[in-house]
Amino acid sequence: MPYIESKSDRREKLRNGEPALTAGELNYQIFFYVKHCGVDKSVIECFIGQFFAGEKINYQKYNDMTGALIRCYVEIKRRLNIEVDDLLDICASYNDEIAKYEDLKCDQNGDVE
Repeated sequence: MPYIESKSDRREKLRNGEPALTAGELNYQIFFYVKHCGVDKSVIECFIGQFFAGEKINYQKYNDMTGALIRCYVEIKRRLNIEVDDLLDICASYNDEIAKYEDLKCDQNGDVE
């Protein structure tokens, strides 16, 4: 679970809905929200949308987003004992989009040999 220094103003900005800049910040933002407000798929999807906003989609962004969701899922269950299957559902909802991206890159660059 990534942590953002308590002296950093990033914590407050993320709590107030400023877009996460890194996977660690996205993880923090989702964890904080679930801990204090519960699981609301539409809010979490908004955090993810902001994470991608203005960015050219690439493998790293997809990997960061899915990794943050999965690790956050594990830590929330472990530390807060809250069922958060919605996080896995959100992650799975990107499977088709990610598969299309993977196929495109495979066509452009060639498959793994």
